[in-house]
Parts: sequence; C-alpha cells; structure tokens
Amino acid sequence: MRIELDRNVCQGHGVCQMTAPNLFTLSDEDGLAIQPSNPIAPEFQDEGRLSVVSCPERSLRIIEE
Repeated sequence: MRIELDRNVCQGHGVCQMTAPNLFTLSDEDGLAIQPSNPIAPEFQDEGRLSVVSCPERSLRIIEE
C-alpha cells in the first residue's frame, strides 16, 4: 500500500499527523504535510487508512499495490 499526498490541496490542518504519527510530519516551512515514505509498512497501514479518511481536505489517497 502507498499513500499519495497532494500538497496543492493540503491546508495544513495536521489531522494526518494526529491520526498517523508514525507516517506524517508537517513542514516547518509552510505547515503542510510531508509525503510519507512509501510503501507503507504493514504495521502502519491501519494508521494510514485512518489518516486518508480523516483528512478534511481529501488531500490523501491510498494506492493499493
């Protein structure tokens, strides 16, 4: 599984970091999410799925491999 981030849509709410702290960090420069390392390790996939459905801007999407 991979997670794709669209930084043009991200508004920097930080919900991804709150729901998936092992996957997401926010940029010190602009406060937007930073693309997580892919592929997502199996032990973090539930966190990743939660972050995707929780994003208020829908800037994340899952790509199943």
